[in-house]
Amino acid sequence: MLMSMSSGENESNVEDSVNLDDQTSTVESAKVKFKEKPDTIQISENKKDTTVEDKNMVDTSETSFNIKEQQLPNRRLPYVKMVDNILDNTSLDEQKQKDVSQVEKNKEKTQSVIAVSDNLECEWMKEITSNMSPDKIHKLIIRAVKEGKYRQMVVPIDIWDFGGQKDYYMTHQLFITSRGIFVLMFNGSVNLHKHMPDLSFLPGHFGKPTVAVYLLHWVNSILTYCKRTDGGFPRIIFVATHKDKKWFQWSQEARRKQLEEELQQMFETHTGKNHLEFKPLIFVDATNPEDPEIASLRERLMQRATEHPRWGEPMPTRWIPLELQLAQKSAEGINIISRDQLLALNSKNEAMVLSDRQIETFLKVQHSLGKLLYFDLENLRHFIIISPPYLVEVLRSIVRELQFWPTGEMFSRILSTLQETGIIERSDIYFLWEQDEFAQILPYKEYMIQILVHLDVIIAPRTSFGGVNIPINEVSSFMVPCMVTTANDTMYLKKFRNSNNSIILAYSFTEQVIPPALSYRFLSSLITSWDIKNYKGRHRERRMFFSDLAIVTIDSFHDVAVQVETNRVIVSLIHSKTKEDIIPTLASSLQECLTAAIVRIAEFYSVLSEDIKSADACTVQPFNIEFGVFCKSKMCFFDHNELSLSTDGAVWICKKHKQRHATKYLSAWFSSKEPCDVCQISCDGLGRLESEQCPLPQHMMRLAARLSLVEIREIAILLGLQAEEWNDLEHQFQHQTSNDLKFMALWSSILKRKNFSFDDLKNVLEDKGLSAHLLCQVFRDVRIDVSDMADEKLNTIPSVDALLDLSNHIGNSIMQLAIELEVDLSELQQIQHDLKNKLLEQNRKVFNKWRQNKFPKPTVLRLLKALHRVGKFGPTFKVLKNHLE
Repeated sequence: MLMSMSSGENESNVEDSVNLDDQTSTVESAKVKFKEKPDTIQISENKKDTTVEDKNMVDTSETSFNIKEQQLPNRRLPYVKMVDNILDNTSLDEQKQKDVSQVEKNKEKTQSVIAVSDNLECEWMKEITSNMSPDKIHKLIIRAVKEGKYRQMVVPIDIWDFGGQKDYYMTHQLFITSRGIFVLMFNGSVNLHKHMPDLSFLPGHFGKPTVAVYLLHWVNSILTYCKRTDGGFPRIIFVATHKDKKWFQWSQEARRKQLEEELQQMFETHTGKNHLEFKPLIFVDATNPEDPEIASLRERLMQRATEHPRWGEPMPTRWIPLELQLAQKSAEGINIISRDQLLALNSKNEAMVLSDRQIETFLKVQHSLGKLLYFDLENLRHFIIISPPYLVEVLRSIVRELQFWPTGEMFSRILSTLQETGIIERSDIYFLWEQDEFAQILPYKEYMIQILVHLDVIIAPRTSFGGVNIPINEVSSFMVPCMVTTANDTMYLKKFRNSNNSIILAYSFTEQVIPPALSYRFLSSLITSWDIKNYKGRHRERRMFFSDLAIVTIDSFHDVAVQVETNRVIVSLIHSKTKEDIIPTLASSLQECLTAAIVRIAEFYSVLSEDIKSADACTVQPFNIEFGVFCKSKMCFFDHNELSLSTDGAVWICKKHKQRHATKYLSAWFSSKEPCDVCQISCDGLGRLESEQCPLPQHMMRLAARLSLVEIREIAILLGLQAEEWNDLEHQFQHQTSNDLKFMALWSSILKRKNFSFDDLKNVLEDKGLSAHLLCQVFRDVRIDVSDMADEKLNTIPSVDALLDLSNHIGNSIMQLAIELEVDLSELQQIQHDLKNKLLEQNRKVFNKWRQNKFPKPTVLRLLKALHRVGKFGPTFKVLKNHLE
């Protein structure tokens, strides 16, 4: 069982637009205190105790304002994090004393505890009467905040019990963050390595399910989702259960010691060992609320919370009125509100009203804390989920284990289709939501469909070039990858994936497993870009999407197979005849698209575990790129940096199997681009008319491609770009080619200048010691060899099918190509924003947009010249030519 605890106390850094000087006062001395209710945790000042009530309401009889503890699914006892300074021979009692001592030390820290006061001696509290309306009380609270008299003594802490169930796999991406404290609960009465057939399916794991496998899986999942700190956070504490088993009566300590030793062996060489806490192991009898080890667990949990690096961060007092309003709405049973409703609430807060920018910051920080869910995207920003468990219910309505699935003929048909094909009709989703327990979803059904698509819980497959423009609300059926339980039972891989016609690429994660939600999101990027292959086997035709394999069709000759095995995502590019015929630009473009997707997905989790990302943040990617070879009876892998590209006879020797492998075909994954024309010696530079023209985006893109990052930075700053602006651009374009960054820096800097001309640009280049002939290259047209293609064909508009095939060869050069094709820059930026991690869809949408241009006419010749500019002419010419013949 996995549990996660996060405190709403720890606010994140906020934007400059929020007045951080206007903050709540802090309590210097705090102690850990628990309410009698086992799943309620509170921090209180050393005064009159206050508790977290089950309802968010104004208790007029007690004259206090209580904040609702969040209603959470499957809430149980909280569990704790791990400390990294526990000695192997430390007893539980000794550690308990250390914990108490550490709490005393923590009191000396300058930690700010933010809270709600019920001190009746406060002047503003005396004004509250039993018959006062909530609106009047709210106004008094606003006044107290403004006067600096508002104190909060209760720190609300949300407890999520995931139970290890499939229902919650896709929620982990939202609720497992670096702000959490994690507890792994397991049955301490069974052997950790005993086969447990009743344990549910784990994606990417092909061995026998055991308790040890599950513990390792959850440790790696948590550490993959969360950003690690030097202090050993996030902390993960292990808790063994079933101490009440009779045969433990005289051997509990011996069993505890045995489990500690087995866990020590399991994680001896694990890279996240300093995040784990299992010595001393807490061993509980969950049937006995008076078990002293449960009390020890509670104390440890609160100690770890106060040790967290984010504990005690300040929060703007201007946020308090709006926070209380949202808490009140949630207590009233309202799960979701519109942005207009939020603004209406904000408008009632008199001098504490937040500006539009402050509202945006407030929502993003509250989202990072798990207090609400807000997605700043075009189709999602109009609603805010103010009760996060509501989204869990939405996911649970579709993704759940068999034993929890409703009975009935219609329900059985939906489940059967989901398990075999992963397909669910929109009408079937609405049918599921018509159940009484999910009826509250129906009023927001279109928004919820958009949310599920955004999180890749359901996927809208794109089956045609024009399909990239189909709105989600017009899609009739979706895929739910995590509900597919059918394994691959075809002979396709044995027949077609081999050393004769396949090249292999793998993304090897630094952790030992890949979290299910991450692998599902990656598969989503695959099947939204290409069609799932239909393969006719010996007996029937099968749709090649299984629990352990997905195969898509690129064109009539190329297929791509993707598997997730333990910590690797394995990508196989398969040619129907021979790997010698694999088109290099297709392979390199595929690699660029998939790498961009997996980087964005990894970044998605990094963003969730952070708050508002700073522009100078440096994200270390949690994977390495490897090449695979068919080595004796299995596939072996080596780092892509070990690939020799010097000669056609390059080989890699497998040290394990002592086998030599030719690797020249693997270089197709990183095929080089073609050079453009250069100036001749006789060139006199730009003429007068050319020099007086203003550079266009395509001119600046061509110049950017010819200069280094250092040179571009110096030129851009010389033209007026600020160093901070350069840093922001570096962050914005960190996952795109350097040419994109260089172009945007140049373009942003010349927009600051009035009547900027090529002559001005020439002077800047010469000041930096660069040749003015660089401008000749960017201004001059290109010559391409199209002698074997008739002029009539060159002046036609490429067909939709031709552009669909061509999009597979562009990779991450889409910004360069779009600018060469004179696609409006603002439209291009919108496309890249909307389709962040889907390069192939970006390519298709740009081509679609360009094809609709009236002037200049989108001809084959113009397209070929643009492709020549970005180094994609050779193979793409063949693709276009085949469609014109």
